[in-house]
Amino acid sequence: MGLSKFLAVAATTVSGNPEPSIGVVVATGLIIVFGVLVLLYLIITLEGVVFSSIDQKKKGKPAPAKPSVPEPAAPAKAAPPQKAPSVEKGIPAEVVAVIAAAVAAMDGGNGLTLRSVRRVKPSGRSSWGQAGVNAYTEPF
Repeated sequence: MGLSKFLAVAATTVSGNPEPSIGVVVATGLIIVFGVLVLLYLIITLEGVVFSSIDQKKKGKPAPAKPSVPEPAAPAKAAPPQKAPSVEKGIPAEVVAVIAAAVAAMDGGNGLTLRSVRRVKPSGRSSWGQAGVNAYTEPF
């Protein structure tokens, strides 16, 4: 008996049909998919337990003793007075303050100043559309 004859006999089902029924295929597929999902869940949970225990071991080590009273910081040098930014009519002072705070937060102490605040003339596109145009037409 040849190998091909053996495989043909092994592939037949009880009804004599050489293909398995659709129910068997669906059930096998579902069992495999959900089995792999459960396996992935267990692997991820195990990783979480392992990493949590590693963090606990790191936190369990005593930290070096720190002084209970912080030392006072050296007084900062007074910045030279700066002239107020020129602001277009109709822009509230709160908006100017927020813009100035954003510039101060982003400069990292490099001394950037806000000199003027004005509205941008509308170009017919929304600000998101204009940002997209700027991003995709920017030279390399």
